Parts: sequence; C-alpha cells; structure tokens
Amino acid sequence: MRRLPSVDVVVDTAALVQKESGTIAGPIWLRDGDADVQADFPEVGWVDLPLAVLASWVQELQRLSRTLPSSGAEAICRFRDGPYYFTVRVESAGGWVVRCFETREHPAPDDLVREWKTGSSAFLASAVRAGRAVLSQCDARSWWSRETEALRRSLESGSQYTAG
Repeated sequence: MRRLPSVDVVVDTAALVQKESGTIAGPIWLRDGDADVQADFPEVGWVDLPLAVLASWVQELQRLSRTLPSSGAEAICRFRDGPYYFTVRVESAGGWVVRCFETREHPAPDDLVREWKTGSSAFLASAVRAGRAVLSQCDARSWWSRETEALRRSLESGSQYTAG
C-alpha cells in the first residue's frame, strides 16, 4: 500500500515566551513532510500565538475527521498574526488536501500560496502532538491561563479520535 504524503504542524517549544499580558507567543508553522521538497508555510519560525491557534485547529481537524469523504467538508484554520490561513478538505477516505493562503486586503483565488496532499490521521496526529508539546512546556514553566485550558479541552475532547 502506498504511503500518503504528510504535512506536519511544527512548533519550537524552546522559543516560547510569555508576554506581559500573559499571552504565550512562539514559532508555529506547517511543513511539507517530503524531505526533497521541504516547503514551509507561512515560513520557518513564524511567530504566532500557538495556544489559541492549536486549540482552534485541533477542534476543526477533529470535526473534519468525522465527516464522510463525499461530503465536500472543509476546515478553515487561521494563524492569529498576519494574513495567513489554510483550508483542509476531505479528498478521499484517509486523504486530505491542505491549501495555504496569504490574504491581504481583498481575498482572491490567486492568494493560494501552496497546496499539499496529506494523510488525514497523520496531519491530525501532528496537530495533537504539537498541542501536547506546547502544553507540556507551559506546564513546566507554570504558565497556566484560559488559553492553556482551552487547548487542553480541545485535546481531551478529541482523544478518542486521534492517535499519537
């Protein structure tokens, strides 16, 4: 059986910082799992709000994982900082298409920056692993907030659907 390509959610937990407001910021981005191509979105080391981003993405991806391939269902996952977002569409049983966009003032179809195919379970598991890694770092540093609890709830609510 042919292995599906993978797209990974990458976080650099060592670079997480807590701002004066209590908000946690740090590097988070998507990476094509193909070592020959190794493309990133929005870019390597993109700094955003990983707790809020991951809580939202994990919920959307968990919802999408429970839909039928023929439904045409799609998840919209946004970065909190900058004009970046990506959509995830069910392409086949076990297969998703990730389309990455950069939208400035007026969204247009040519705002598509990158498109990848990925295995649905691998991509969801990657988001869950990233969420767990961020929470582990926050717990180790005693950084607890509504954001950490929201991410924790997102991860726990979908634990019966995810591996990893």
